[in-house]
Amino acid sequence: MKSRFFTFIPVYVFLMAAFFSCVAPVDINTRDSEPVIVIYGCLSDDRKSQSVRITKSSPYFDDEENEVVTDANVRIKDSEGHDHTLLYDENGYYFSDTRFDVRPGVTYHLIVNVDFNKDGTEETYEAVTTIPPLLTIDSINVIPVMIMGYRHFSLNIYMQDPPETKDFYLFRFYVNDTLSNSRLSDYIVANDEFINGSYVESAVYYFEDITDENVVKKNEGNDNPLKEDYMVSSGDRIRLQFLNIEEGYYTFINECITEMRGKNPMFGGPPSNISTNLSGGAVGFFSGYCVREATTVVPSFFDE
Repeated sequence: MKSRFFTFIPVYVFLMAAFFSCVAPVDINTRDSEPVIVIYGCLSDDRKSQSVRITKSSPYFDDEENEVVTDANVRIKDSEGHDHTLLYDENGYYFSDTRFDVRPGVTYHLIVNVDFNKDGTEETYEAVTTIPPLLTIDSINVIPVMIMGYRHFSLNIYMQDPPETKDFYLFRFYVNDTLSNSRLSDYIVANDEFINGSYVESAVYYFEDITDENVVKKNEGNDNPLKEDYMVSSGDRIRLQFLNIEEGYYTFINECITEMRGKNPMFGGPPSNISTNLSGGAVGFFSGYCVREATTVVPSFFDE
């Protein structure tokens, strides 16, 4: 059975506050309460020095970036008996002293010891994540489409969704080797609620055609410097990364997006608490995944 429908969560790009990807800072804000420790790390199957970032939360209306934590003791142990020490580098990042890659089905245990409140006693914060099964992409392509009189390019994915598992997906795309949706507010996530076990033929994203005069005119005066990250033209190379993520991380991403834009900006109440898998009162998230990717080239636009 073929399906053209993922349950995509809309990201409302360009309207969010700035969050970041797993290789960039993540700021968690609270209202004017005491600072709490913020721990964020995403392990991947790239063989590299894996990283975790540790900061202090800032007041909800504070525009300053979170203060970094530099004196933590950080370890990652796995269910196969490996134990990795992470050493502080800069900007709140701790990197593993050896390179390693994660594997599907293996459980990773993060342990952070630090005297966060400076009372002379170390606190312990922990999180556990198990890497989801490895999934693959058959192919991707880009197809020209007209939307409301403007020229767009539809980025489409073709893949088999496994019937035996409940799956949650994260998509990242590069245009000519530049990551476009690097901010968490621009993440594209989906689940297989309505397509479980189906063969999927689905649009992941619609790029604007930067050579379309109507598109250029529409965006005149747009002061968002990231807008052009979502525009392409014939000959551009697009690389799509496909990540099978755990349900908790999927929930975390959606709650962060809701927090940033608000459920109802005019009449809504204070933001709700964001889910975490960290113990000890910490906020943030610790997760891991395998990355698969495919590349395609933007075609010439069809003649109207």
